[in-house]
Amino acid sequence: MKHRIGGLCALASMAVLLLFVGAGLVQSASPPKATGGVWFTTVEGAEEIQGRIEFQVHEEFGGQPDRGWLDYRNTDGDWFKVNVDCVTIDGDHAFFSGEVVSATLEEWRDKWLLVAVHDDGSPGTNGDQIWGEMYDYHPGCDAGDFPPSGPWDVEKGNLVVHPGTD
Repeated sequence: MKHRIGGLCALASMAVLLLFVGAGLVQSASPPKATGGVWFTTVEGAEEIQGRIEFQVHEEFGGQPDRGWLDYRNTDGDWFKVNVDCVTIDGDHAFFSGEVVSATLEEWRDKWLLVAVHDDGSPGTNGDQIWGEMYDYHPGCDAGDFPPSGPWDVEKGNLVVHPGTD
């Protein structure tokens, strides 16, 4: 009986040690990513339209491909959703693109969205900016083409660019 209790204690000690070591490994490396939920204003003709985007994107890390999502909604009631499949994190900038998979406006369907965000500090807006452009083809996520339109200053909310750690 003493051997069983001793064996169980040793097994429990090893399990606790593995949990701590595993947690340390998970915390020591994090993927490059960008997240946000922000409001901004665009001008279309003579009309100001307030838009809101929420997004979470991850650059390739640990064998996982670039991935993410973006949801857009504006004060006119229009919206679209994007499946992000191309992400580049460069310091305090993130560049990402993907296919518009659903939208209220016909002109947005079957398009590709290219976005750039600039994180000028957290929390809050603190000079954060966003750019965006729609294309008829997959534009990639190369930082060399920005700004396509905008930039639009973030008025409310927060966006964060996490360069990641090795």
